Amino acid sequence: MKNFVWGILLISLITGCKMKENADLIIVNSKAYTVDSLFSVQTAIAVREGKIMETGSDEDILGKYKSDNVIDLAGSPLYPGFNDAHCHITGLGMGLGRVDLRGATSYKEVLERLVKRYKESSPSYLEGDGWNQTLWEEGDDFPDNKELSRLFPDIPVILYRIDYHAVIVNDAAIRALGIYPGDKSIPDGEAIMQNGTFKGVFLENTAERFRQVLPVPDKNEYSRLLLAAQQECFRNGLTSISHAGEVAEVIEVMEELNASGELKLRTDIWLTPDQATLSKYSEPFSRGRIRVGTIKLFADGALGSRGALMIEPYSDMPQTKGIPVIGANEFDSLCRWAAEREFQVAIHCIGDAANRFALDTYAKYLEEGNDLRWRIEHAQIIAPGDLEKFGKYRIVPSIQPTHATSDMLWADERIGDRLRNAYMYKELLDQLGWIPSGTDFPVEQVNPLYTFFAAVSRRNLDMVPQGGFQMENALSREEALRSMTIWAAKASFEEALKGSLEPGKYADFVVLDKDIMTLDEDSIPAVKVLKTFVNGELVYSN
Repeated sequence: MKNFVWGILLISLITGCKMKENADLIIVNSKAYTVDSLFSVQTAIAVREGKIMETGSDEDILGKYKSDNVIDLAGSPLYPGFNDAHCHITGLGMGLGRVDLRGATSYKEVLERLVKRYKESSPSYLEGDGWNQTLWEEGDDFPDNKELSRLFPDIPVILYRIDYHAVIVNDAAIRALGIYPGDKSIPDGEAIMQNGTFKGVFLENTAERFRQVLPVPDKNEYSRLLLAAQQECFRNGLTSISHAGEVAEVIEVMEELNASGELKLRTDIWLTPDQATLSKYSEPFSRGRIRVGTIKLFADGALGSRGALMIEPYSDMPQTKGIPVIGANEFDSLCRWAAEREFQVAIHCIGDAANRFALDTYAKYLEEGNDLRWRIEHAQIIAPGDLEKFGKYRIVPSIQPTHATSDMLWADERIGDRLRNAYMYKELLDQLGWIPSGTDFPVEQVNPLYTFFAAVSRRNLDMVPQGGFQMENALSREEALRSMTIWAAKASFEEALKGSLEPGKYADFVVLDKDIMTLDEDSIPAVKVLKTFVNGELVYSN
């Protein structure tokens, strides 16, 4: 009898094993936050052909599926792959070769870093980014370029402010561009003057023009830059991004990388609205790892350089209200172009005047209750009475929580009491019930865990201020995680494909060394990425 029972058990085991479905990958012994509607937590995931088959307990998944690739995470937390809802991957790639000026505490230190780079490689030009005069011991004012021109008399030097809305350039760069005081090609306010001459600081469109004096990367160089930036994203747990503005020639390179399989990062590419780009990409499409379905516009500049467009003058410079970057007729025309072709519109708006301008223009094209998901990027300062327009016209506020913690120590100098109307993330969330977030890298650091920390604690990495900045607008940990996963996917109409760990969705996930949902808040910025998976493929391992 005993042998008979063992025989039956053996037959059952063999039969059960044969009935198991094959999986390409099985994850077990994890703490997997699915970010589904119930925010459920599981321990195991089965993956086949790049998609999630099922999540559940170890017992359930191992009882149904078999695989030659079973990974035991030893209890490590696992989340949907992080999705940066607003960033610049080409800028990140190019920035890897620039002189990094972030964190410099004086203009003198900026110059020292440039001299060091020049001594190392004797380049034919110098490019730097990340300077921020609000951190300098000399005070919150733009420097002149006299010392920069003395140190580098013969090669162009172009230094981008941390927000990329202003540059400091030397005289050689000015000569190379061919502009001069009184030049009618320079819009009002975009050249900072000193005694009738250029100070060497330029804003907005004129700042952008200085890129013309530098060599243009060829296709091979763009490919190298993009793939290097992709790996930096994977290292930080990003599996998807929205690339906020690109021209046709670079999109073509990204399409080639997508076709060859080298582009593994899911990339929502937004069109820069020049004629060549809009002519070539006049219909939305999704193909492989690429989506094209949004145009990117600018209403104004940045708060730090006083380019943000305000309803009332700046508190610390009453002679200016900022700089409009796009005219009403051009904005209206591009909105019409997008509406006719079923594109989304995403427009950069920092100041309260810029946000009002965009909201009111959008209202001409958006019916109440629509689901077109037109976006306002940054949505930093919203005048009383304008907030409800987001909800009324279903306009998506796309936020970058680290902007609040970068700006909070000096923003009150710029706008005074209006600061209470700024960085209102919780109030903006309440308008639609969901909100996407990102970093705006390379303006801010790539790390999405800094986004998470800034959203929930409203403090910078120095843990300042104690108690947090305007904590009534902090997000909960669940809201912050949703904002960088499922809600970021929703902002690109991709919530059915990614953003949560549910059957049928892409097997994109990230494994961390500590659980950001339960960890002591102060320890969140130090959390490390252990593994990043895209389509079930391990693309980064620490």
